[in-house]
Amino acid sequence: MALGSQATHVDTMATLTGLTHDIFVGKVVNNVRRESKVAMLFTDALPQGEYRLEGQNMVFSAKLRFATGGMGTDGKLPDHVPLDPTQGKLTPVRRYRRIAMDNMVGKRATGPGAFEDITDWIFDQLWDSWASMEIRHSIGASTGVLCKVTSRSSNLSFIVEDGYNHDGTNPLLHISEGSILGWYDVSAAGTGGAGRVSTVTPLNYNTNLITMDSASTWEPSAQIAAGDFIYFATTNDSTKDYFTLERNLAPNGIGTILDPDAAATTVFNISQTDYPRWKPYRKASATLDHMEVSDFFAQLAEKRKIDMDPNADVVVAHRGPVRQVARSLLGLQQQVYTGEALKGGYSSVTVDGIGFLEDSFFYHDVLAVLHTPALFRVNLGGDADFWGEDGSQWSRIADFDGKDAFVVDYLNFFSPHRGAHGALTGIITPDVTESDYDSIPNY
Repeated sequence: MALGSQATHVDTMATLTGLTHDIFVGKVVNNVRRESKVAMLFTDALPQGEYRLEGQNMVFSAKLRFATGGMGTDGKLPDHVPLDPTQGKLTPVRRYRRIAMDNMVGKRATGPGAFEDITDWIFDQLWDSWASMEIRHSIGASTGVLCKVTSRSSNLSFIVEDGYNHDGTNPLLHISEGSILGWYDVSAAGTGGAGRVSTVTPLNYNTNLITMDSASTWEPSAQIAAGDFIYFATTNDSTKDYFTLERNLAPNGIGTILDPDAAATTVFNISQTDYPRWKPYRKASATLDHMEVSDFFAQLAEKRKIDMDPNADVVVAHRGPVRQVARSLLGLQQQVYTGEALKGGYSSVTVDGIGFLEDSFFYHDVLAVLHTPALFRVNLGGDADFWGEDGSQWSRIADFDGKDAFVVDYLNFFSPHRGAHGALTGIITPDVTESDYDSIPNY
């Protein structure tokens, strides 16, 4: 630099703070997307047809016994053989998501001084959270369990395990900073407390440690302990009159319809003990290669007396098990690329003509066969939408210059033929490291 240069006197951007301002162009792109093949299956499930949730219950007949009585005789008519009187029962569940906005903030947060119109922004956030709920409800059970407590670290922190209350599945799949959680005290058979996940101390994805924001609401009278259950809650104060846990208030997702842990004895008011055909076919995995999967397909077809059909059956598993099966197929592939160019990888796994769907939100050690003609999404009053029966989707907030709105739907997931579905359970992937396929890098 030449002697006497004025370059050192040029102001930097930092020195001009207050004299310049930011110009926001376009919308903020949310790159934290959550997509699930199972949720899409339920979203695109067959039309509800004759299934309606009006009235006290939706009662349906289930034909779970073979109809007999036909025979050859010398002209004498046989006695009457009774019909199968089995009845199932289904009720809708309520699902909500609520938003609020300060009216003055809404006026200010528009135009060039904002990323985008604030109303559009919070609507996008709302439907992102709704999509996350759809994933959780499609895969989980009607119990609504998020995870289970492993141990207590302090009056604010605890370690969890077993997402969906399924042994070994990632327990933090659906929990984020700011989530409103409550815990169920198993020993006292009641609510233990509630709180918000701390936004200051992030979730520890290596140890599955969760830290809450308030000890007074989280442990108001008792200490959380191993074996207690974690749920979403309506508010972080369990003394509020509108407080409730999602406990036993979720729809019947795969956790109920398929029940991979065989935890249920009665589903849709039908006893599996009295009617064994009401149970899905579940089998413990031994090797998880293409032959075990092919054999399982044949066994399921025999149990349900419906052949496997690529147009009707889908196979869903976590990414790890799918890649384990892919490795077992490696020696059977026709190597079409030879010579100087070496090409690898694969686009999909197919066994006996049935393609596999990979779902990173699914149970980590379950390979499920879902018979799509036997999966229904039954709505009461239409699809999810803002409640606006009083003329507007917005309602005034009492004693405050603001407004709020909520989205609602009343529905349930349903399968009139549970025995058409099946699962290989307890899968071990010796050639695949499961943690490599976790949502958050553990390093």
